[in-house]
Amino acid sequence: MIKRITSAQAEIKLHAGKQRPKNGLPDFLAFHREELSSLPKALENPGILSNILITGPALEANLTLLQEYISNLKKGIKVVCDPHPGFLTLAGFPGNSEYRAGKMVEADGGYLLLPMRALTEDPNLYFLVKGVLQTGSIDFLTLPEMTGSKEMNRFHPSINTRFRLILVGEEGEVDFITGVDPDFYESFSFKIHLPYEAVMKSKKNLQLFGGLIHSWEKPGYPSFDSSAVDALLEIALRWNDSRARLSLSFAELRTFVGELLVLFKKEKKTITRAQVESAIPTIEKRIAVHKRRYQESVREGLTSIQLKGKKTGRINGLSVILLHSSLSDFGQVNQVSARVALGSGNFINIEREVNLSGDLHDKGVFILQSYIKGMFSHIQSFGLDASILFEQNYSPIDGDSASCAELLAILSALSGLEIPCNIAVTGALSQYGEILPVGSVNTKIAAWFDMIQIVGNTKDKYRVYIPTSNLRDLNLPAHIRKAIDKGKFQIYTCSHVEELIPEVFGIPAGKFGKNGKYPQGSLFHMIEERIDRKKEEEHE
Repeated sequence: MIKRITSAQAEIKLHAGKQRPKNGLPDFLAFHREELSSLPKALENPGILSNILITGPALEANLTLLQEYISNLKKGIKVVCDPHPGFLTLAGFPGNSEYRAGKMVEADGGYLLLPMRALTEDPNLYFLVKGVLQTGSIDFLTLPEMTGSKEMNRFHPSINTRFRLILVGEEGEVDFITGVDPDFYESFSFKIHLPYEAVMKSKKNLQLFGGLIHSWEKPGYPSFDSSAVDALLEIALRWNDSRARLSLSFAELRTFVGELLVLFKKEKKTITRAQVESAIPTIEKRIAVHKRRYQESVREGLTSIQLKGKKTGRINGLSVILLHSSLSDFGQVNQVSARVALGSGNFINIEREVNLSGDLHDKGVFILQSYIKGMFSHIQSFGLDASILFEQNYSPIDGDSASCAELLAILSALSGLEIPCNIAVTGALSQYGEILPVGSVNTKIAAWFDMIQIVGNTKDKYRVYIPTSNLRDLNLPAHIRKAIDKGKFQIYTCSHVEELIPEVFGIPAGKFGKNGKYPQGSLFHMIEERIDRKKEEEHE
C-alpha cells in the first residue's frame, strides 16, 4: 500500500539524560563491556585458557590502547605489542657479536599482542609465531631469506621463550587464516567476538554515548550542554542512516566534536544544540568538494536533471557516492533510461558493457529481467531486447537499489506511457516485484531535495518513492521536514511495484485473468497489445 510520510515520521528526537561514564574502557570498547567481562578470568587462568583471539571493529587501529587496557587488567605482567610485525621484529636479529631481542623474546613470561592483518598478508609469519608457540623456542636456521638476513648469524643458538598470544583483527581475516591453517582455532582456547556495526539506542546506551561525548571535552574549551549532547546523538544516528542504531565507529563523531570545541571556544562556556546544528553546513562547505562540484555541474546545465514535464522510458533514480567520511558522502539524481524492441530476449546493461557496473548492480538487472519475463511468459515467442543506462554516468556503480527505477523505465518504453519528471524512485526488486530496502535512504532523499532547490520550481510539488521497509530508517534534517510540512516535498512508501505503477503511470498494473489476458485499461494490457501489433507488423 502506498503511504505518504509526515514530517514527524522522518524526525528523531533523543534525550540522553544522565551521562554514564566509560569506567576505564577505551572509546572503541566502551559498548563492549558484556563481551569483555570474562577477559580478566581468561587472563588469570593460563593453564586452561592459553591464547586469546579477539575479533571486531577498529581493533588493529587501536592496538596500543588495547595493550594499555590489557596491561591495566594484569598489572605486573608485561604486555608486548608489535603493530607492524615482521620476521626480524618478532624473532629478533642474531648478529656475529650479540643478539638483538625481538618481540617474542621480550614477551617471555607475558603476553604478545599482534594484529591479524600482517599474518594474513604473509602466512609464513603466522607459521613462525605458531611454531614458536608449539616449541617454545626460536630457531634461526628456519627463518626465510629476507632483507638484512645476509648479516644474520643463522647458527646462533635457539632462544627459548614462552608467551601467551593475543591476536586481534577482523572476522574476514580469521576466515582467511583458517583457509591456510585448518587447525587455527585449536590454538585459541578463548575467543571474543565484538559486535561490528551498531548498538540500539536504548536508555543505557544513550547515557553511555553521552558520557563518551563528555570524555572528549578538553580543559580550556567549552563543554556540551544536554541539548548539544542530544543533537550529537541525533546526528550520529543520521550518519549511520538509522533511527534506531548508533554507529560504533567513533572516529568521525570524535573529530566533529573536536571541531565544535575549536569553533565555539571564545563564544560561550557551553555549546548548545543550535550551535551543533549550525556547524554542520560550515564544515560541509570545507570538506564536501565532490558534492559541491556535482551540484555546480547541475546548476550550470552540464549535468542534466529533468524536473519538468513527462518523458518516455526515462525516470529519476537515486544513488550515493561513498567517500571517506559521512560528511563527504553525497547523493546523486541519475536519469535512468531504457530502450526496447522485440527480438531475441537480450538485456543490455550498458554500464556492464563498459565495465562500470558492479556485481550487485548486474544482479539487479537480471532480477528485473526475470520479473518482466514472468509477467509476459504467456505470450508466445516473447523476446524483448532492452538496453538500460545511467545517463551521464562516468564512474563505477554498484548495488541493486536502482532496479525498481530501471523496471519502471522499461515498462514506460514498452507501453509508450510517459513518466512524470517531478518524481524520483529508489528501491531494490525481487523476482516477484516486491520492493526491497536500500541503503543510505536519507542521503538519497536529501539528494533529491537538493536538486529541487537547484533546478526545481517553487510552484511545483515533488515526490520521492522509497521502500516501505525503509520507513524505520527515516531520519531527515529540519529543513527537509519543514518542506514536507508545506506539502511541496512529498515522500511515499511502497512495498510492491504493482502498487507503484498507478502512481507513476496513472493506470493500474493489471491482474492476469482466467482468459489468459490482462484486463482492459491496465498497463500490462497496453504492453500486450503493443507486442501483438509489433508481431503483426513483422509478419506483414
